[in-house]
Amino acid sequence: MVRANTLAAIDLGTNSFHMIVVRVRENGTFEALAREKENVRLGSGLEEGGEIDPPAFRRAIDCLKRFKILAENSKAEIRAVATSALREASNRSAFQEAAWKEAGIRIDVISGYEEARLIYFGVLQGLPVFDKKILMIDIGGGSTEVLVGYRGDILFSKSFKLGAIRLTEKFLKTDPLSASDIKKCKLYIEEMIVPFRKVIRDLQPEVIVGSSGTVQAVAGITRAFEGEQEERPLNHYTFSAAEFRKTKNLILEADTSKKRAKIPGFDSKRSDIIVGGVLILEELFQQLDLRDMTVSELALREGIIYDTIRKWEHFQDDEHSRHLDDIRQKSVHNLLVSFTREEEYARHVAKLALDLFDQLIGVHRLGKEERELLEAAALLHEVGLFVSHSAYHKHSYYLIRNSEAMLGFTWGEIEIIALTARYHRKSGPKTKHREFQRIGFREQDIVMKLSGLLRIASACNRNRQGLIESVKCLSRKNQAIFSLNAKPGYDKSLELWACEEQADPFESAYGLVPLFQ
Repeated sequence: MVRANTLAAIDLGTNSFHMIVVRVRENGTFEALAREKENVRLGSGLEEGGEIDPPAFRRAIDCLKRFKILAENSKAEIRAVATSALREASNRSAFQEAAWKEAGIRIDVISGYEEARLIYFGVLQGLPVFDKKILMIDIGGGSTEVLVGYRGDILFSKSFKLGAIRLTEKFLKTDPLSASDIKKCKLYIEEMIVPFRKVIRDLQPEVIVGSSGTVQAVAGITRAFEGEQEERPLNHYTFSAAEFRKTKNLILEADTSKKRAKIPGFDSKRSDIIVGGVLILEELFQQLDLRDMTVSELALREGIIYDTIRKWEHFQDDEHSRHLDDIRQKSVHNLLVSFTREEEYARHVAKLALDLFDQLIGVHRLGKEERELLEAAALLHEVGLFVSHSAYHKHSYYLIRNSEAMLGFTWGEIEIIALTARYHRKSGPKTKHREFQRIGFREQDIVMKLSGLLRIASACNRNRQGLIESVKCLSRKNQAIFSLNAKPGYDKSLELWACEEQADPFESAYGLVPLFQ
């Protein structure tokens, strides 16, 4: 490997923070060196669109500081991923900035669909189900991910705003619990799941896999019923629908947190939120007619490890690094062809933008990761035309940012792609723009630099026929001199005029006066 041979993955969940530290072998596989878990309860008291409350904010940052020390002891490179709680928190950016300043950890906030994909990859590391069509269920504190996958491909994926903490806060706060509150909670869950029942059933999954604290809690209690005394891993343990019903009834009959804490085989720290998780699992068993469930102890953090190793290997090869990672490439292509028929035009703009990126690397000092984001933005910059020609750059921003198709990208990366596309024309990035204002200063700098290049690449293809075959750029002193190379006999005056129109945003981003010839 050309990168560090130890890697740490941190999963910032709504209920718990997890970290795994692994040693990466030369063949790309890995072995765990350490595992850490803290019940941070980041989503405690968090309403959708609200703020993480100060105590939870502080607990989370302190936990990350401890995780950072442990990772550094192993000389591990860190990748941290946040899920439901930070997806919805209005003070997400403030938390990310605090994590960087106080703990030195950059946090990627990922969509529910990306979360499901990474969990699926994690499951494939721990269970021999690659050649099986699996239904994967992960019940977190704030969301539940349901995915059907086969041989690494995703056939169906849905992130439900159903989680153990979310439902506890919404329906199950009383202690003891009331039967009417449980009934209301069940109806709420049913309403969310029923619309997707048929499509999941029609896919006819062969194996049902559960990967979460709720599923492991149910498995632990079920195994205790069997009288097993020896503590051993739950990975690959299977419980039947009948065994689940027995465990579910035991949990619901214990109407107080104190009673639930005494159930054999159960982690008492989960006693106040287990009911919400079990009600979600009950509804899935019923609606999808599940016969059993196999536990996967490997989930999101192992998926993060696997995905990161793939990127390491991908970037080792200079030739391959010139193209988007496979899953990202598929995602961008699917979105592109869904909203435009101008694929050839978009690919020529992307080519010009990437050529400029490579020629100016000594000026912008961005890396291969940012190069991928520019490529995606260039390919997708005109998808907004599907909605309307008027202000289509803003429509492009909306479609990219809110598309469920952008698998393989974190929320932060999607935001950069969407903003780069949004600023490929009209006014440049401004701090008064709400979308631009809510990203960090580092991300703002990236957007300014990438959009500056995309503006010129788009202007060079103003005729939409690829008649400007290439662009050469030479930077010297305080100038950037762009030479547009046209096909023989073509008058490039239109493109030169279009490029001049983009001079100010480029100069603002790079501090160089652009000249076009």
